[in-house]
Amino acid sequence: MLIVTDSVKNIVGPQIRKLRYARSWSQARLAVELQLNGLDMSREVLAQMECQIHCIRDKHIFHLARALEVKTSDFFVGFEK
Repeated sequence: MLIVTDSVKNIVGPQIRKLRYARSWSQARLAVELQLNGLDMSREVLAQMECQIHCIRDKHIFHLARALEVKTSDFFVGFEK
């Protein structure tokens, strides 16, 4: 069951972390990959996203999927009906 409070800014942060770990990438490495794919994002902002304290724009999902070589739906595993 997903519990969302006012302090939670996104629901996919933990899945971003999981997918990053699966590739054995650091946050810095993912930030570089995002930059190479056209999204200027710092390691610090990525860390805030993973901790669910930074909002994620829909366009970020596409860049993250491209950088991590996954489908966009992979960020929402566990949220299906």
